[in-house]
Amino acid sequence: MRLAGILIGLTAVATLGAAVEGFQHWPLKTLQEWNGKLAADMKGTHSHGANLGKFGNHESAITRRDADGTAELHEKVTDIFICVAGEATLKVGGPMKNPKTVGPGEVRADSVEGGQSVTMRPGDIVHIPANMSHQLVLKKEFLYFVTKVQEQGPKDPKEFAYFSKADLLGYGPKLKAKLDGKNVATQPLANWGTHSFMLVYRTGDGEAEVHEKQVDYFWILKGAPVVVVGGKATEPRTTGAGEVRGKGIAGGEKTAMQVGDLAHIPANTPHQALTKGELLYAVIKVGQ
Repeated sequence: MRLAGILIGLTAVATLGAAVEGFQHWPLKTLQEWNGKLAADMKGTHSHGANLGKFGNHESAITRRDADGTAELHEKVTDIFICVAGEATLKVGGPMKNPKTVGPGEVRADSVEGGQSVTMRPGDIVHIPANMSHQLVLKKEFLYFVTKVQEQGPKDPKEFAYFSKADLLGYGPKLKAKLDGKNVATQPLANWGTHSFMLVYRTGDGEAEVHEKQVDYFWILKGAPVVVVGGKATEPRTTGAGEVRGKGIAGGEKTAMQVGDLAHIPANTPHQALTKGELLYAVIKVGQ
């Protein structure tokens, strides 16, 4: 996915949560507002986007389309799409019609012929491994959050994954049944080597966590937590290689999150999810 005409000077989103270096909070409402901003600046094109942050081996952006996209293939970049608004059919894995190399490791074509197709609606997420052809075919205008992860080379096409919003929410009752007297249950959904995807269900505050070489993306599916980021973990203990847990956090910045919000929590940064009632959230973990 090429960001056509990257917006320059629109820094409101990028500065959210900037008190802790590398932490970003993207409220759903703010992401949705990009639909109008990007539409106003498209100027005859059918795709327009804005960078939301570059974080070493990965970056995030928001993109709007109002017509079918070209076919694309990134030899060493994995794409993760989360639909914010609209609807589109994503075609993946088929032969590319009239392919052309447009840059190092980057191929474009008229279309993807055959392969697999899934329909994306708000709240759906897809994982497109590096070196897999893909194309968005629109049914309506389409606004989506994308995270790009740099890879060392092509990835297995079997790593393609699609999760509908309904599928993800359906794990809530299953995880609740697994609590067994605890206030947290987790469900790993995929491990793609450089990054992974899991669900967390909580009925109370979590521990403080520090991942020395791993970034967390939090995506809220149910509930309204307060996420504490920064400061210092209290009563810390090592629970694995590069992994620390603590009773809580001294200091730190508190951010209230709602359903549909996303947050980027940098590596080696204490963080803790505080909640009352049910909380279900997805976590995309990216190794550093």
